[in-house]
Amino acid sequence: MFRELKRRHVLRTCLLYVVLCWGVLQVGDILFPALGLQSEAASRIALFSAVLGFPLIFVLAWVYQVTPQGLVRTEPFIERRMLANIPPLNERRGLGWRQYVHRDGPDSDFRWVLQAESGPLSGLEFGIDRPLIIGRAADCDLAMASPQLSRHHAQLEIEGEALYVADLNSVNGTRVNERRIDGRQPLYHGDRLQCHDITFIIRERGYGTRQRAVAMEQTTVVGDTDDTVEQQRPSGGPA
Repeated sequence: MFRELKRRHVLRTCLLYVVLCWGVLQVGDILFPALGLQSEAASRIALFSAVLGFPLIFVLAWVYQVTPQGLVRTEPFIERRMLANIPPLNERRGLGWRQYVHRDGPDSDFRWVLQAESGPLSGLEFGIDRPLIIGRAADCDLAMASPQLSRHHAQLEIEGEALYVADLNSVNGTRVNERRIDGRQPLYHGDRLQCHDITFIIRERGYGTRQRAVAMEQTTVVGDTDDTVEQQRPSGGPA
């Protein structure tokens, strides 16, 4: 419930309403006597009006959003699992400490995995084996009802063994590790992919094993220690 209130900006709107009402009451205490009104009675009426208006503001903030295009109705919360698109590989919400226990599962068939760290799909993982579009539209592979997302926000695709992300001319932009991208960019294990306030973690299966294999294949060149010591001995010194 709290996450939905935050998504709809209800808490922020109510806080702004309280601050605005407090400011009006403070100004009213100064202006009411100058206007020939009884200060105490006028302040009481203004306070009652503010209290009665709070439920109305709460409902309006829940139903509508103020956007650059004007006042629009907030889209209802719909998780992607309810739609006929890619299913999550796991369900980690509510598992507590068990989510950190590794278990072989269906994600073993995917080299690249997208893990939702925040947003409506937080805790879910999605395998990537084909082009995948993230956005607000119902035809996206990962659709989230967030007003900050564009209808088609970003696209992930695999080329060879590499994973790439491309911004689809979104309004709020796509970021990789806090930096806004322009066009197409490669992704690596551990990168943070951000679509405004929604964050994903990129995981490459077998990354640690490949890193160890690369390290074992590298040759380390060391100098001849005996020759070095010999050169450092003083001339005529003991052998």
